Amino acid sequence: MENIKDHPWVGVDNIILNDEGHILLMKRSESERNFPGKWGLISGMMDWGETVEGALKREAMEEVGVEIEVVRFTGRYYDALNRHPTKTTICLPHICKISKGTPKVNQPEEVQDVRWFKPSEIEDLDMAYDHKQMLIDEGLV
Repeated sequence: MENIKDHPWVGVDNIILNDEGHILLMKRSESERNFPGKWGLISGMMDWGETVEGALKREAMEEVGVEIEVVRFTGRYYDALNRHPTKTTICLPHICKISKGTPKVNQPEEVQDVRWFKPSEIEDLDMAYDHKQMLIDEGLV
């Protein structure tokens, strides 16, 4: 199956919240092919044979160096507008919280910055993919 090139990709999005209701976002590197320099959720594509929870945890550790606890599934996004410019994707966002570690830039080739945002700070933010819509749909922005 690894030779299949034209198939839907499954992505995961970590909506990481702290106790104050702030949302953790990362700023994508300027060298990224898709949405360079835009803020977005900690996210990525699942690997073959990986569980959804495993992918969420892997992406959080790889991109911002934290361990997370998955709180709950928020909903599915299928080929949403601006989801991914080069692939057909199904996206599975989850509310998560940090269980260990302090967020930091862990992959400078992909992540330029990472910080907590108040919901009001996100209202006018131009974000990657359809991440802002996910936050709006969840009532977080």
